[in-house]
Amino acid sequence: MTYSVKDNRLQFDGSNVNFIETPNMSGQVKPLYLILHYTAGMTAEGAISWFKNRAAQASAHFVVDRDGSVTQMVPLNRIAWHAGKSYWQGIDGLNSYSIGIEIVNAGKLTRTEKGEWVNWADNKVPPSEVTVLTHKNGNQPSGWQIYTKAQLEAVSDIGSALHDRFKFLDVLGHQDISPGRKIDPGPAFPMISISSRIMGRK
Repeated sequence: MTYSVKDNRLQFDGSNVNFIETPNMSGQVKPLYLILHYTAGMTAEGAISWFKNRAAQASAHFVVDRDGSVTQMVPLNRIAWHAGKSYWQGIDGLNSYSIGIEIVNAGKLTRTEKGEWVNWADNKVPPSEVTVLTHKNGNQPSGWQIYTKAQLEAVSDIGSALHDRFKFLDVLGHQDISPGRKIDPGPAFPMISISSRIMGRK
């Protein structure tokens, strides 16, 4: 069972993955990089609903749910609005030069007086899904929702199929191209190992 790319759609075992089109896209993309994000929410449905809203002025090519299932929202020849103000190695504005994957994850968490872990929207995350780490661009430990094994495998496999098609220069996090403004996908995401698998590095 493998992912592949055909006619600007992601396929799984020869059939297109679920596709829900967003109005938030623009001209032709030149994919030099794969950019990984977290949704900062709890469900794929919430992220997809937000990206379907024209007022959101945001989108991504793919949303990967907690169970590893994937929804495509932008054709692979079009620009998705996932990077915002961003810069990397001489390129200003990465939307035009990247494919974006949003991974369903609550993101950075804080602990309430009751000892519960919550994200920015006060969504509770079970303690079994929380790890305490310090962000590479920060200096204080925080709670972070753990990514599921299914998600990591899906992102790796999807990324590998995309790399086969586009020959990316690298795999980056939103935190890399917008430091100080964005912190996703955060320290709970094993960026080094996943990017190495996608790019074929040992």
